[in-house]
Parts: sequence; C-alpha cells; structure tokens
Amino acid sequence: MNKKLVISQSIMWAAAILVVSIVEEKEFAVLMLVLLATTALINLGKGQ
Repeated sequence: MNKKLVISQSIMWAAAILVVSIVEEKEFAVLMLVLLATTALINLGKGQ
C-alpha cells in the first residue's frame, strides 16, 4: 500500500473517532462518521 494512502486513511479514521466522541448531537456525529468513512473508502478504492 502507498505510504500516503495509509497516512490519509489513518487521519480520516482518527478524525471520525474524535468527531463521534466529542459531538453530543448523535445525528451530526452519525452524519460526519458516514461522510468520513465514505471519503476514506473512495480514496482507498482510487489507491488500488
């Protein structure tokens, strides 16, 4: 795997975990989690 891809995946998943743990509104947390996960998966697909 490309080193930049691994770093970007790590950052996106860390951001997703932080958003879910910090935000009190569950709807916003779920929305951000879905957006970050989708972006991470799209980037992962492009990297292969």
